[in-house]
Amino acid sequence: MKNKPNVLLISPQIITGKEQIRKVQVPLGLASLGAMLELNDCAIVRIFDTVVEGYNNVVPLENSSNLLVTGSSNEAVFDEISAFKPDVIGVSCLYSSQAVCAFSMISAIKKKYNNIPIILGGNHASVSYDVIMHNNPGIDFIIRGESEYTFLEFVKKIGTGTDVTGVPSLVWREGSEIRNNPLSPVIGSLDDLPFPAWHLLSMESYFEIAMPPNPFIQSGRVGVIMTSRGCPFKCYFCSSTNFFGHRFRPMSSSCVIEMVRLLVKSYGIKELQIVDDTFTTDFRRVIEICKGLKQFNLRITLPNGIRADSPKNRMQRAEMFHVLREAGCVQIAIAAEHGDQDFLNNVINKKLNLDETNATCDFAHRAGLLVHCNFIMGFPFETSELRNRTIEYANKLQADSFSVSLATPLPGTRMWDIAEENDLFLDGFNESRVIFSQASIKPHDIEVEELEQLVKRLNHDLNANAVKRNPDSKKKYNLFKEKDSSSDRKYLH
Repeated sequence: MKNKPNVLLISPQIITGKEQIRKVQVPLGLASLGAMLELNDCAIVRIFDTVVEGYNNVVPLENSSNLLVTGSSNEAVFDEISAFKPDVIGVSCLYSSQAVCAFSMISAIKKKYNNIPIILGGNHASVSYDVIMHNNPGIDFIIRGESEYTFLEFVKKIGTGTDVTGVPSLVWREGSEIRNNPLSPVIGSLDDLPFPAWHLLSMESYFEIAMPPNPFIQSGRVGVIMTSRGCPFKCYFCSSTNFFGHRFRPMSSSCVIEMVRLLVKSYGIKELQIVDDTFTTDFRRVIEICKGLKQFNLRITLPNGIRADSPKNRMQRAEMFHVLREAGCVQIAIAAEHGDQDFLNNVINKKLNLDETNATCDFAHRAGLLVHCNFIMGFPFETSELRNRTIEYANKLQADSFSVSLATPLPGTRMWDIAEENDLFLDGFNESRVIFSQASIKPHDIEVEELEQLVKRLNHDLNANAVKRNPDSKKKYNLFKEKDSSSDRKYLH
């Protein structure tokens, strides 16, 4: 093989509910891998995001009445392979809901191009690697965890014809046996990584579709960035730390500002969405970033949900919200999750004082920010009394919009273990077909259909009441898509 192999990175189709907004997010992970390969001049790289390239290709999911598959057909993927002639194909499996699409696509590729090695990565692949390798013979390798450096090493070895089995975090086959190497340490300095290779993506298509993580926007030209990795908290339903770990690892404020400068200069972005899990962990860093972003006159939102108690110091939190507003931020999202304090702390392990959620709403409003709040309902063994406390708390909370999702166990989480240990998975449960508006586990004292209707009704009522409280918010900040009516408006999940 030539020393500079062609590497094709594919983001597979996704599964969504028929009533869900079909969002399209730039595959930042693949863009980071591509940037690392190009920086080291060891491969010719192409990224094929099936969801954006085949956004209008929507078909019903087999054996499902309410799920859809969005993204390019296998034939379109074959055309890409035939044109590019890759020596290696890398497939991302970040979410469990992508798994069935990824496996189906890989199987089809392998039947047609059985000589091309296929490597899988991402959060779901990192957690469930053993099961995946046993059940999917078309997958030759998996790399677990963060893979900018490990995938780089893998590609270098492929290019020189060197044995790859010494690559850290690698999973592979030896005959009928599945082998795996120890995980490499998490990346210490994010500043050492190149900026995502946006030039390898069809950026104008993302702008034209205009369905980023927070789809309630004023301009289609939205830049999406992640400026940190790792979360120090241990919520029992979250799988992010399986991939990024518990140590908060921020990119420096100067590096963040330069990354945004590149997006403004090269792609003319008008809005910015910061999708960190824990963006506000370092108060001083947030202040520095905001002061640097002010020059770009961007409309900014934080759609992923910050900790309502971060920073702990309330005076700092209030100051932070004012600086965010001055930088162009119009909306933050916070994750309250539940309305019962004991359940929140000792079952979910959120460790969040609900009084801080109330305070954050107040501080944010004083600063001129809108607040979106997330809740989850249907946890294992959650009683009617506990559900009612969430309903009561949410109704009293002065947020401007809400999302209520159904609890969904993800592989590698404590909630998954609880559901498995207590036989709580619904009949026919498949982690690769989960959506957050559909129950996955057996409710404790309510029928499945009744719980789903309760959540749907609560989403509607909370948001309708929020609009009544602040009718000018829609006009002022364009919170909702104009085509949505008050009876069927789709809110963020």
